[in-house]
This record gives sequence, structure tokens and C-alpha cells, in this order.
Amino acid sequence: MKILYGWVRELVDVTLTPEQAAERLIGAGTEVASVTRLAPAGLRGVVVGEIRAIERDLGESHGHRLLLCRVSTGREELSVVSGAPNTRVGVRAAFAPPGASLPGGRAIGMATIRGAPSQGMLCSERELGLGEEHESGLFELEPDARLGADLVAHLGLEDSVLEIEITPNRPDCLSILGIARELSALTGAPLREPAVALKESNEAAADLARARIDAPDLCARFTARVITNVTVGPSPAWLAVRLRAVGLRPISNVVDVTNYVLWELGHPLHAFDRDTVADHAIVVRRAARGERFTTLDGQERTLTEAMLVIADPRRAIGLAGVMGGANTEVGPRTTRVLLEAAWFDPACIRRTSRALGLRTDAAYRFERGADVEALPVAGARAAQLIADLAGGSVARGLIDVYPAPRPRRRVSLRMSRVRRVLGIAPRVAEAARILGGLGLPVTERGEELEVEVPGFRRDLVIEDDLVEEVIRVWGYDRIPSTVPGGVTGVVSQPRTLRQEAALRQALAGAGLSEIVATSFTDPVTDEALAGDGPLEPLPLLNPLSEDASLMRRHPLAGVLAAIATNARRQQPDVRIFEIGKTYGQHQADIVEPRWLAVAVTGARGPAAWYRAPEAADAYDAKGLAEHALAALGVTATEVATPEPAAAFEPDLHGVLVTPDGRGVVEFGEVSATVRERFGIDAPVFAALVGLDALLDHEPAPSRHQPLPRYPAVARDLAFLIGAGQPVTAAEIESALRAEAGPLLRDLTLFDVYRFPDGRRSLAWRLTFQAEDRTLTDDEVNTIQARVAERATAGFSIALRSR
Repeated sequence: MKILYGWVRELVDVTLTPEQAAERLIGAGTEVASVTRLAPAGLRGVVVGEIRAIERDLGESHGHRLLLCRVSTGREELSVVSGAPNTRVGVRAAFAPPGASLPGGRAIGMATIRGAPSQGMLCSERELGLGEEHESGLFELEPDARLGADLVAHLGLEDSVLEIEITPNRPDCLSILGIARELSALTGAPLREPAVALKESNEAAADLARARIDAPDLCARFTARVITNVTVGPSPAWLAVRLRAVGLRPISNVVDVTNYVLWELGHPLHAFDRDTVADHAIVVRRAARGERFTTLDGQERTLTEAMLVIADPRRAIGLAGVMGGANTEVGPRTTRVLLEAAWFDPACIRRTSRALGLRTDAAYRFERGADVEALPVAGARAAQLIADLAGGSVARGLIDVYPAPRPRRRVSLRMSRVRRVLGIAPRVAEAARILGGLGLPVTERGEELEVEVPGFRRDLVIEDDLVEEVIRVWGYDRIPSTVPGGVTGVVSQPRTLRQEAALRQALAGAGLSEIVATSFTDPVTDEALAGDGPLEPLPLLNPLSEDASLMRRHPLAGVLAAIATNARRQQPDVRIFEIGKTYGQHQADIVEPRWLAVAVTGARGPAAWYRAPEAADAYDAKGLAEHALAALGVTATEVATPEPAAAFEPDLHGVLVTPDGRGVVEFGEVSATVRERFGIDAPVFAALVGLDALLDHEPAPSRHQPLPRYPAVARDLAFLIGAGQPVTAAEIESALRAEAGPLLRDLTLFDVYRFPDGRRSLAWRLTFQAEDRTLTDDEVNTIQARVAERATAGFSIALRSR
């Protein structure tokens, strides 16, 4: 919401700069997003001028008649050529004499037009940077505007606009008065509410209109005033400038007054052309099912019985709290105005606004809760301004329908409670002053204050609400820093959280990004991934859509959806993981197993000049799974013949099992059928780790290990495996590691070669090292021979000499 700071200062005498005021408001809990100057950049030297005479007609140019005018600034008279349609003798308008400048860097000087000298320029609204209006001509000013006055100062453009973000519980701050009240309480400066000096005619409002509420649950109060003999026309410049400053478009003096009072006092109003209201009677009722109604924006809308309308005896004439109707719009021919000020149920207005897609300033305020007590004041203020600006007469009396008046809530505040909550408390008199400054009537009763909550503070319900009001004005910086008292118990982190933290640290350190995916999926995807799995699917009772009608049964659903999203955004290289649950029904039980899902696609690593690009494969997924297991203190061995799974390609699918035979990792290439379902063209490699089965494993605590003092010895062993021999590298490596003994420090498979006839050559590098001595060649040779013998004899493979 935009707040004009100069407008605020009319209601409270503060000496703060706009930036200082913003800082004080932020400190009290009202967020100020920005502070901007109101005057357009580059607007300098423009003054109030008056056309004293039209000296001659210079003919037409581009459809406009050019007139040579004599313009007075009060100090001198200048010859100026104007082509504006509203050029006439006696009009006072914005005048840029030679030496002035306009927005966009346009400098004004002397010119000759059609042979006539033009000493300056009479400006339109658009040329001044104050709006988009240009065709209507000169930017006219009030007839009594002081000649020669600087335009920026005359229009109040030296002001600043505060962009304020109001939380839903503080609708009282959605107005100039509300912000002024906040600054008054924060600074101690007196608050002056807008004066209402209403002059009423002898004609009674009750004789000109009447009102009835047929839905008191949705409309607690309805008031109306009647203004007669109005002349609808443009608003004065000061009013138009203020409305534009807060983001509103001037329409006419009557309509603009309702918007002006909305911003000033925070209560929405609506003006009807009284003569178009059938029988001059207002009925507040529910809409009929399927009732059609055309709003002010020209759109015909279909209503439901849950919506509230303002109607006359024949038809709806307004959508209550949201927008008026085109059938009673105030226009140039309007002479009598029926001015509405009402209170509508916030939930009803919110539902109506959202159902029809109508987001208006009125609905924004009503759905947050308006002040039922403010109706007479808001209506009187608007009626006074309409009478002043449109030349009307306000009929005597207020039409006020209030079936069940609402008493004010009373809340007590104990200073002992303030100290208990904050650790500190102001004096009773200071707390009373703070609350009184916020517009809350206070009665002191010793160490207790009794507060009467006015209608504009619907957020004050319990005692702690008042504690908050006291401290935010008194200052949060007054709260002392203290050490909490009492006995602090040692809380152990659950094992599941420790497990997940270890996995996140390991995989993020390996360059993967964690995702958090939805737990919902659709039946086709669920079938493609889980197939005839051990768990039955769990449908949602009230799904948001068909695409989210089941709880996911397979852990790959989330990571594959993320890869598909990245692929659609031209991000082919993805390395991600997710720690989450799957859901299903096993017999009569609902089960929610936890999983780690890892998925990689695209390049193995970032592009670099020193290496050729390499595509990720199944071994990347396997390695990342082993890395995750190592973070949990788990070792596993690959098994080459897993059970078939719908999610993986059958010829590129493996399982890792723990030494006690438990399968804890499933990895491989995601099947083409599944990838097609997600719209993924590139191969995807994934690994799944069942976390529940690993809860009894925890990594050993990190211990300091000194740097080795003695050198290491490396030996290479290469083995030739016959074509068709069912021996895996993992099995050979396990045997080598077991036979090498405690002196083996590292074992790495560094070369794989396949012969044309199907034979394979696998080469390992074994690194030996002792902590207490330098190993001799004899020691290493003995171990090497023993290791080679174990592998060749155990697997019927040959040792290659070279």
C-alpha cells in the first residue's frame, strides 16, 4: 500500500524525515518496503501561469488549432503558442518558461512557431510526468492558484511515498489515519483526526432514500447519506495528484472523493446515482443462484447464493464490498448521490472476490475486517467533501440500519504479566500512555490496566496482544539479554535425523543437490514405477487433481520429476538426491518406508579444456550409493543377479548387499518406459537405498590419524578372465582385500580391457604401508604372491605377467 508522507503529516506533527519515519515504523512491526520521492525526475522550473489573452489564430497543425496566447506568471507576461483543446482566457495551468526542464531531460527555451515567437510551453499532464492524460489538453489548476508559484511546491510534489506492507491482522494500518496513529504513539506527537464539519440542508435523508438488511449475518450495519444538487466533473488538481501518488486513477470529483476517504480513513465507500435506484430503496440481500449482474468494469458476472449484493426492489445494483454496478454508476448527468458506508462479513467478501476474480481495494480491506464503528464518520467525511467539490447539499440525517449493535471488547493487562513475558515492564503510567496513544481507551486500576478495544483493532483479543502493543511502541531494544533459568535437560537427536544429516553432508559434499518433492503422483506413473509391487496404492480421498490422486509408492518418482523439469528448461546435466518416504498398504497396515534416491544424467562432470566430456553411467550411481553407505559406516558387495524391477533396465541393474546378506541398495539405468512416461530422452542412472534397514549402523566417530612416517610400496596385479566366466570384479577385489591383510592401505581397479574373443583383463594397484617401519621387498613380495595365488586358485583365472 502506498502512503503519501505529507498527507500523514497533516494528521500528526512529526519532524521525522520520510526515511526516519520508515525506520520507526519498521521497528514497531510495520514493514516499509521502500521510500520514493513523488516529484518526477527532471521536473524543474515549472510554475503556475494564467492565459490573459489569445492574440491570434495561427491555423491548424496535426488536427489541433494553434493559438498565440499571452501568459502571465505574476511577474511578467510572455507570448506562448498552444494547441491544447482547453486553451482559453482565464485558465490557470502548468507553465514551463524558458530555462525550465521537463522529465526525460527536455529543456524549454525560445521557439518560433508559424512565424510567431513562443516563450515557453503550456504543459499537459503527460508532459509533466504526472500521468498519461494528454488529449484533454492543459494540466489545469485551481482558479485561485497563486501565479508564479513553483508547480512542484504547489501540488505537494516535494513529498515522499512510503510503500508499506501490512500483515493481515492489522487492517487499521491500511489508511493514512492508521499510519498517523502509529507515528503519534511512537513519537508522542498529538494526533489530529480529519475534521468533519458537515453542513446539512433542511431536507431529510429519510425522505429521499431508505434501506433494509435481509442478510444480517453477512451485513452487520448499513449506513447511507444523500447529497443533492451535485455537479459531476473533474477533481481539483490537489486531489488528482494525491490519488495518482497512491496509485489510483482520477475519474470524477464524486468517485474520487470515495477513493480519497478510503485511503484517508481506511473504510470503503460507494456512490450510487440515487435517481437510478428503483423506489430509492436499498435492500442488502443474498444473490439468487445464477443471478446475472454487470459490474462497473462492464463485465457480466454470474452470482451464487453465497454472495451478497446491494439491490433495489427490482435488481442488484452492487456486489457488496467488491464493486458497484454499471446500472447505478455516477456519471456526468448525476445530480443526486446516494452514498453507502457499510460493514460486510470478511469471509463472504473473500469468497466472492476470489470466485469472481475481482481483486479491488474495497475487497482487500473488507476481507481483512473493517471497523463497524467508523461508518458514520467515513460517510460524513465523504459527504462533506462531495458538497465542497461538487457543489452539493447534504440531506439532514444519517440512514443507519444496525440490527444488533456490537459492544466493545474489554481486555485487562497486568503489569506482572508484562514482566513475565518480556522480562521487563514500563511504569504503569507509561504503559497507559502507550496504549492511549494507539487509540485505546485505558482505565488504570493500580498495577492493572483495563483496555476498551475499539472497532478498528480487531486483532486485540487476549492479554498478550496488549503486551505486544506495549513493547513494540516502548521498544524491543529495551528487552534485556538474560541467561535462561531452570534446569536444561540433554536431548538426544533421533537416530533417523542423525542418519539423514550424515547422508546430506556426504552427498552434498560430492556435488549433488538435494530436492524436496511432492508425495503425490498419478495412477499411470505409479503403475509404471511400482508395477505389481508388494504394497497396494493409497488413493487420496479429496485429490487436488488426477495428477496428484495417489500417494507415491516408488522413491524414484520425485527425482525423475525433477530431472524432467530441468530437461524442459535446457538443463541436461543433473546430479540430485532426495531423502523421503513412500507410502502404501500392506494387508491392513499403512507403511511409510524411508528411502534415499540418487539420480544422475548428462555429463559426469563440468566441461573442462583439459579433458574430453564423459557421460554419466550406472557406475556413477553405484559409486554415489557406496559413498552414502560409507557415510553410515556400512560396507556392501555387489550382486549381479537381482530380481527384475519395472523401474530399471533388466540388463543394467544391480543390487548391493551387506555382509549379513541384506540387500540395501538397488542401482542401474532407469528403464526407457519409465523415462518416456516422464518425458526424459537422455539416459538416467539411479540408486535407491532403503534407510530403515540401516538404522542400526552408525559411522565410527572421526579420529585423528597422523601422517605416515614410512614410505608406501605399490604393486600392480592383472588377471585374465576367460570368456563367459561368471566372475565379477567385486568378488575378486573382496578376495584380494581379505588375503592382503592389515598392511594393505589402498586397493584400486585401474584398468579394464576386453579382448575380441570375450576375455577380460582386470588390473588392480595394491598399496602397502606399515606404521612402525619401512617395508622390505621380501615382505611385500610374500604378500603379493599370496594374494595372487588366492585369486587365481579361487576363481580359476590367470595372472598376467605383463
